Amino acid sequence: MQKTKLISQLLVGGLLSFVLATLGNQAVQARRTVSLPETKCVSTGPGRWRPYKSDVAVGRAVYTSRLSLAPGNAFVSMTCRIMPEGYDTYFQTLNLEYGMRDNDSGSPPTTVNIYLDGQRKHSRTIAPGQKDSMSFDVTNVNNVAIETICSNRSQYCGRVYFFQAALVPFPPPPDESK
Repeated sequence: MQKTKLISQLLVGGLLSFVLATLGNQAVQARRTVSLPETKCVSTGPGRWRPYKSDVAVGRAVYTSRLSLAPGNAFVSMTCRIMPEGYDTYFQTLNLEYGMRDNDSGSPPTTVNIYLDGQRKHSRTIAPGQKDSMSFDVTNVNNVAIETICSNRSQYCGRVYFFQAALVPFPPPPDESK
């Protein structure tokens, strides 16, 4: 009887350890880098944005685009809520890298504005073949907006391609069992 009880307790203990280790591993994996379009995003303006993977040449180098914003002859903006429900802080950094294709040489320049919680934090006008990159501290930021504005209303502006639009979370807490 004692032997059966001991075996039963060992099995339950082993199973409980396995379940806790699995759940702990899932919690660590949940804190991964997230592409901005994976958050809750909405569009404004007559242009459009879309997440899709495409290889493009910018500045005579090949990049893999993850997202594009097409202002047309006006503008487009995507606004994303990046703070998950129930969190005060989740993401630490927003990394952006974008440009206009080399073969859009007839396109007018496009202005790219970045807003954090409604406050403009970055503005740059780029032309075909040019790229830009930057990082933002988004520790206490709830919303991020990216806006592209065509500089010439009588001409169609080419797309702005984003090679990186990554939200980096805070590192997971250290494993206290070590």
